[in-house]
Parts: sequence; C-alpha cells; structure tokens
Amino acid sequence: MAPQHIPGPVRKALDLLQADPAHAWTVGEIASACGVGRRTLQRQFRHFLGRMPMECVRDIRLDRARRELLQPPGRVNITEIAGRCGFHHFGRFAEQYRRRFGEPPSATLRRQQNVLFRSRRSIPSLPIAVERPRIAVLPFDVVGHEPRLARSFVDEIAATLIRLYGTAVGTPASARYQLRGKVRDDGAGRLRVTAFLIDAPAGRYLWADRWEGDSNDLLGLEETVAARIATAIQPLVREAEIDRAWRQDTAQLNAWELTMRALPRVLSTEAAAEEMALEMLEQAMEIAPNDPLPVALAAWCRGLRGGHNLCARPERERAGARMLAERAAGLNNADALTETFLAAGYTLAHDLSTAAVHANRALALDGGSAWAWSRIGWLKAYAGEWAEAIERFHISRALAPTDRMGFFSSVGIAAGHFGASRYDESARWFEHALAENPAAIWINHALTSAYALGDRKEEARRSLAQLTRAFPDLTIAQVRSGLPYRSGYLDRVAEGLESAGMR
Repeated sequence: MAPQHIPGPVRKALDLLQADPAHAWTVGEIASACGVGRRTLQRQFRHFLGRMPMECVRDIRLDRARRELLQPPGRVNITEIAGRCGFHHFGRFAEQYRRRFGEPPSATLRRQQNVLFRSRRSIPSLPIAVERPRIAVLPFDVVGHEPRLARSFVDEIAATLIRLYGTAVGTPASARYQLRGKVRDDGAGRLRVTAFLIDAPAGRYLWADRWEGDSNDLLGLEETVAARIATAIQPLVREAEIDRAWRQDTAQLNAWELTMRALPRVLSTEAAAEEMALEMLEQAMEIAPNDPLPVALAAWCRGLRGGHNLCARPERERAGARMLAERAAGLNNADALTETFLAAGYTLAHDLSTAAVHANRALALDGGSAWAWSRIGWLKAYAGEWAEAIERFHISRALAPTDRMGFFSSVGIAAGHFGASRYDESARWFEHALAENPAAIWINHALTSAYALGDRKEEARRSLAQLTRAFPDLTIAQVRSGLPYRSGYLDRVAEGLESAGMR
C-alpha cells in the first residue's frame, strides 16, 4: 500500500494518545473526542494504520516506557515507569514489552546503564572553537528552607554537560543559551525541580521540564536531573543553531554556522540539496581548516551522494568520502558529533571496520545520542545482523522520536525486515520513511523490491515508476554497488527490481 494521507479523526486520536498515554482510554471515549462514531474510528484505524485503537494505545505506552528506560538515569524504578506510562500490572507490562522489543525492560535498562557508565569515564576534553554555542547554567531559585540546593544542582548540571558532551559552559555574558531553574522544597521531604532553556538574545524559551524527588536522596535527584537536562538540551541547541544560521546572511557566517546551515541539506538526501551542502562545507573548511566537524560532515555528504546515486560518478564520491573522513579523523579529539559523522562517512565509503571504531567512540562519548545508536544500527544491518540492527534503530527512534534524522532509522528498520524476509513489514517501514522525508525518492528502489517479493506487483510497478522519473538512468548494477550490504541481500533487491521491470 502506498503512503496515504491519514484522515483528521485518526490524526487527532493519535495526538490525544501521545499527549496522555497513561489515561484509561476507551474506544468510545477516543471516538467521542474525535467527533466520529466508534465503528468509524475503528475502521479508519484498521485501514490507515493496520491496527485497532487500543493496540495503538498499548504501543504508544510501550514506546513511552522505552524512552524513559533509555534516558540517562539516576536511580530508576521500572515499576514506577510502567505506572507513569499507564501499565498497572507489572507482569503484563513486562510480557508485552518483551514481545514488542525482544527483551525484558530490565535488559534495556541494564544495557543503557552500561553504555552510560562507559561514557562517564575520563575522556580527553574537546578543545571547543570560539564560535561553538555556549550555555550558561545560572543559579537556581530556591523556594523553601534549603538555599544550599541551588548551588549543588547548578554544579552537577554544569559538570555533566562538560563531562558527557564536551559542551561549552560559559558565563551569562559569553553564552547565547541560558539554563535557569527553580527548586521547591515543600518542607515535608519532597523536592520539585523545574528547569528552562532560554535563547537569551532572541528572548524565547526553547524547552522546560520538571522532576520530583526525595530530599533524603538529594545526590540521586541531582544526578537524574543533570543527566536528563544534558540529554534534552543537546539536540535543542543544535536545532536552534540551525535555525539561527538559516536566518543570517550567508556571507557573514563563520565555519560553525555554515556547518549548521549545511546539516539539514545533508540530512535531506536530495541531490540538489546535497550539492549546496557541499559548497557550504567547503567554505567552512576554508575558514577553519583545523575544525574536524565540517570535514566529517562533508565526508558523510559525499558518501550519501555516492551511496544513493545522487551524482554522475558515485565511485568518485565514495573515494572522496574516505579521503575527507581520514582528514577529519586526524583532527578530531573526543567530539561525539564528529565521531558520528565519521562513522557515517566511512560506512558509505565501504570501510565498515573503521566506521565501527568511530561509531563505538561516539556512543562511548554520548550514550544518549540517537544518531550514534543509528550508526551502530547501520553497521549491524550491513553485517546482516537483522534483529540486532532493528533493535538499535528502535533505540534511536525512542531516544529522539521527533528528530529530523529519524527517517534514516525507519529505513534501517525496513531494511532489517527485508533482510529477514518479512516483506510486508519491510514495505510498511519504507512507506513510513518516505512519509517522514518525501524528498528521499531513492527509498523507492528498496520499496519496489519489498513490494515485488511480497507479491504486490502493481504497487511495485508504481514505486518503480516514481524511482525512474527521478533517476531515469539508474540501473540495477548501480543500486548493487551503492551501499555495503552483503551479497545475499543485494541479490534479493536485484530480483525484486528486475521482476518489477528495471534493468
């Protein structure tokens, strides 16, 4: 089935469920809130989502629980997480969780804690260039009887930002972004912590959250709050920097701003956008030749151009990706984002062993990075380890469900199901990825094969027609040479494309 427009009642229902998954929803209540009858809602859910409303409730709750388990923890209670997400029978929650994700919730938590433990070990600090964004952690206001709380929370947050993420933490005068907060002591042993991230020059709030804890476990609460803040604000600052770079005169941009302006174009995987991104990154490299970040991003950009046949000479782009990755690797020093881009560049240059070194470094530096988990997923996929690949991609999506790079993980999940010969499920995820990023028309080569091998011939022909309109000269041989899958996977892709009419 080709991607379809989801009707208003279904979209409204999903928004309601996402906003309050722990509510004791019934089908009748959801239908009433969406202004349709119960049977109409059920029919639309089944037709457009392939699931009934209460199945969606369950899956949204499970996804929410998984995100909480994957957050950098202080002291985590799985039963409390289950309750917050709407599960009030722990045994049923654990069984449903295991069926959906292939492991018990305790295994998810244990693995993530191990990753985060490794990331906390002593790592050389990144010499951050002056143009990188700075964050000022301002003293928290205290309401109650414990003024000492303000200083202890600020110190823990600043230390976590520096230790885990190499973030530039500065004074209010030197920082564009300010983290403010409040600690409320109710006098009965309970604390409530609220934090806000502000773009100070723009005068706008970017993010806010709150936590509650026991004043007798102050260290545990400080650790939890600091880790959650650090994880949350990294992508928010990056998105804010992208937005700021896009609103400035191109001629006035420094190397960091050019890199941020290029980043969404790289992620679009659209031919013209990739070409414009490379022009910006070349300017950035001229301005700051010793900054590894634009070099590593340029390596990924060239790799995408070669891997997805977005240029006339893909083999030359793959060679260029490797050359740039080698240059960036020589410049880098413990920057997780650069390591992630390096992993992508080496992967698309078909050097999987070197890519694995950088992907593992990225994850060690930032265990909560959705992008690093996605890179590990791709290495598993190219190695033919389908279950492990799908698991890593689901972790990536759970960590950053609204991230602009999430469609890459959707493609990866689809590839994993294709590799495991689950063609209908593979097609569903390829469709989902196209809905997330319609510019990524190259996805149709894989979607065509999934349709064809799933005996959905007419849909395969339509998908191939979309592909050939955008890539009229693309051949099966070029598809086979683009990405570093194993030959058995590529044989089946070629079989599906050939049966749909491609040569």
